Amino acid sequence: MTIVKVIAIAFVGLLAVGVLREIKPSLAAVAGIVTGLAIVYSLLDEFTYIVQSFKELTLIAEIDDALVKTIVKIIGIGYLTEFSAGIAEDYGSQSIAKKIEFGGKICIAVLALPVITGMISTIGNLL
Repeated sequence: MTIVKVIAIAFVGLLAVGVLREIKPSLAAVAGIVTGLAIVYSLLDEFTYIVQSFKELTLIAEIDDALVKTIVKIIGIGYLTEFSAGIAEDYGSQSIAKKIEFGGKICIAVLALPVITGMISTIGNLL
């Protein structure tokens, strides 16, 4: 199970961060980032599976491919934003974390505009 691998990586990373925090605090932050990247790397197969599933659903439902790509991009931006903001918070900079989150929300809003416009247009045509 993937979650067991993620938890194992997290616990090893937590131990490394705990030990390094006592010895050399600057390396503790690096260990935290490396742990986060290792967790993301261990989840690449799942990300690939999700994207492949979206592609299959697109073919089955005969949905516009651009719409599904936009939705996958929005999901990706959400995850990357959360991950990056978490790193900023780990470094003790909540203000930068909030700005990362704000930037992610703006990017999501920009990508969502064509989707929302298409939905409104479709609803308008049905009425």
